[in-house]
Amino acid sequence: MDGTGLSDDRLLSRAELAELAGVMRPAVTNWQRRYEDYPEPVRTGETELFSLRAVLRWLDSRQIPSRARATDEPAGFTYADRMRRNLVASDDARQGAAALSCEAAGSGQLSDEEERARRLAQLLGPMADAVRGGASMTDYLALLLSLVFLQVSGSPRSVSLPRMVRARSRAATAALLQEIGEAADEALRLRGVPPGMRTAIVRLEPREYGDVVEVIRLTDGLGIDEFRQLVDQFGSRAALPSGEFFTPRAVVRLMRDAAIGDEDSAQRVYDPYARAGEMLDGVAERLGGVVPLTLRGESPQRGTLRLAGMNLALHGIPVELEAGTVAPWNERAWPKGHRADLILTNPPFNAHGAVPKPREGIDWPYGPPPPGSPAFAWLQHVMVSLKDEGRAGVVMPVSAGTSTDVREREIRSRLVEDGAVECIVALPPQLFSGAQVSVCLWFLRSSTAVREEILFVDARDLGDKATRGPRVLSDEHVGAVTKTVQAWRRGTGFRLGRQRAGHLAVAAPLEAVRAAGYSLSPSDYVDRWMSTASPADAATEAAATERVLSAARRRTKAVDGAVDALSYGPLPSATVLSYNGLPHDWRRVPLGELVDIMAGPSYTRLSAEVRSAAGDLRVVMPKHLREGRIDDRDMEKVSADVARALARFRLSPGDILCVRSGAQMPPALVEKAQDGWLFSTNLLRLRAPETDGEPLVLPGYLLAYLSLPETVHWLKEYARGTAVPSLSAATLALLPVPLPPLAHQRRISAALDAVDAQITAHRELIQAATRHRSTLAAHLLTGVLVPE
Repeated sequence: MDGTGLSDDRLLSRAELAELAGVMRPAVTNWQRRYEDYPEPVRTGETELFSLRAVLRWLDSRQIPSRARATDEPAGFTYADRMRRNLVASDDARQGAAALSCEAAGSGQLSDEEERARRLAQLLGPMADAVRGGASMTDYLALLLSLVFLQVSGSPRSVSLPRMVRARSRAATAALLQEIGEAADEALRLRGVPPGMRTAIVRLEPREYGDVVEVIRLTDGLGIDEFRQLVDQFGSRAALPSGEFFTPRAVVRLMRDAAIGDEDSAQRVYDPYARAGEMLDGVAERLGGVVPLTLRGESPQRGTLRLAGMNLALHGIPVELEAGTVAPWNERAWPKGHRADLILTNPPFNAHGAVPKPREGIDWPYGPPPPGSPAFAWLQHVMVSLKDEGRAGVVMPVSAGTSTDVREREIRSRLVEDGAVECIVALPPQLFSGAQVSVCLWFLRSSTAVREEILFVDARDLGDKATRGPRVLSDEHVGAVTKTVQAWRRGTGFRLGRQRAGHLAVAAPLEAVRAAGYSLSPSDYVDRWMSTASPADAATEAAATERVLSAARRRTKAVDGAVDALSYGPLPSATVLSYNGLPHDWRRVPLGELVDIMAGPSYTRLSAEVRSAAGDLRVVMPKHLREGRIDDRDMEKVSADVARALARFRLSPGDILCVRSGAQMPPALVEKAQDGWLFSTNLLRLRAPETDGEPLVLPGYLLAYLSLPETVHWLKEYARGTAVPSLSAATLALLPVPLPPLAHQRRISAALDAVDAQITAHRELIQAATRHRSTLAAHLLTGVLVPE
């Protein structure tokens, strides 16, 4: 063992070996294919790993070609030498990060919430790789869910689980996993939920007994919020089909808060297709302890039904869960004895076996749905399951609101004329990890009251697109839509047309719905309000965009004057040039003599697992280098702990970033706003050291030279030769740079900065004119504003 606690004979992937050897991943694959004596892999599940010790022995005889050696690597330096050097640096950094983590954990300065977040990050990061081995991530998540469930639910068997390492054998590790699985299954059976966690947990292949004990320790103190996050992780990692994927929490909150009024006293809540119980969980979160709740759910999926049972048991509220079917209307009569006050559900639209069948002796209340249209069968199942004056929220495909099928149109017309349809909300696309389709939320009510209008809300433009994964509705967007629905329902504070959050809301009278062929698509009713709700608001908006346009014109005029004031002239013909074609006081210098060049951290230290949209410090990636600047849109972040461990890779104003691997593009200058950010694996940082308070090269001048098409072509040429173009720090250091005196550099930089400012100002002028034109068109073409 070394000082980091890592084995000298650790098992590494091809990507990790390539990173240590300073080569591209295909090079490792080629070594394995071409040489019969290359070490054999160790297979764990579908993954191939290699003994580090064996690979080092094999590489000891393979010298690095001169063209591929770094400047500090002498002749005869082998790939094994490079790997050992990189291992020392990597393990020292890992040890330092571990010390920082221990220091943070022992400082007592973390709040309970921060401590739980830190533990969850550890569990989903390094501990996942240590415990799951060749098993799937969902098997590992089953272990975490079981441990949190046992501890939060107060299971006596969780107390007996070890918190300290007392054994190390493989048999003891397997026995501990089996004990956890059996304890979870026993707790599920006692709550009437089909067991099955043990089957997943025993598939895990931990490296050591102590790793499982560490997972047990880290799950201590986690609660319902962390359990929900683990359920969400399970849903996103499992790649579930449409009939099983989970409903995003934000959509659940929107449905729940829009359906439950301030005065609502819903007591019996039902989800006929419970998935992981997220709808019932959302209601329990809102009304648990406020009203006496009874929760009931059905699901044909035993695996997700187990998650629902665990999820809901943590609330301490009576729950009835049943193994249902994808077509309950085909299996039994309409429910009579247990109708609900509130139904929230996300039924499957295209599940196999969900096709409605003729019902013998029982009428469909709103008409028989056509074959192949389970959505309208689910709607009727929901309506007959409601008590009088009960409410429901149902996730529906967009096509259900506009279908021209005769039977579906007939069902929509009967629902509308019966007063069952209260509100339709169109959601943005890509909200669901398991499907990219757009959906609408249908809010229904079982009532004999005559309904004179239906609320249509177009929220398709809301939500934030994550760097990876589905679009996310923010708490602000959820609150804005639910506030709109509740204000319309109360009849006070409702504002027609464009809302502050950007969504559109129109209360359409029944005559308009009839005239639209009983369409229940918000887009058929909000087009009149694509502008704004009032002529006064439209005039104010047009005036605002005109002011922005006028300001852009003034800035453009100012920068145009600055550029016009610049003057240039040819070099006097009598000037003697040096042998390299430069003025006598210029010189051509290798880039490595002007700046310090540093490659970004290895992928193992800044992997996707430690980056997320929510963090403390931003990470710059190649895609953020745009037009010589860093574009801060769609940036990922890392935690403060990770940032401290990667302090060497912080950015300072004046640094220049170049692409290290991947498609070459012009570099970018780091500005004051980006001070302290991190740069990623696939970037190189250029930093000009100072001598006597001044650098040899100004950042602005160097950026201009590096951005020349000829220079970018040089970078592309020298980045060739592999499947993925890669430019090493040693190669970049050879780039010849024409270097004038500092005073001349300043004049060149000032002139180019003036032209850059002119380009920026003209772009802003075009953008301002485009926005002003769009605003005028929206108002003029809907008749809200009238040209004079």
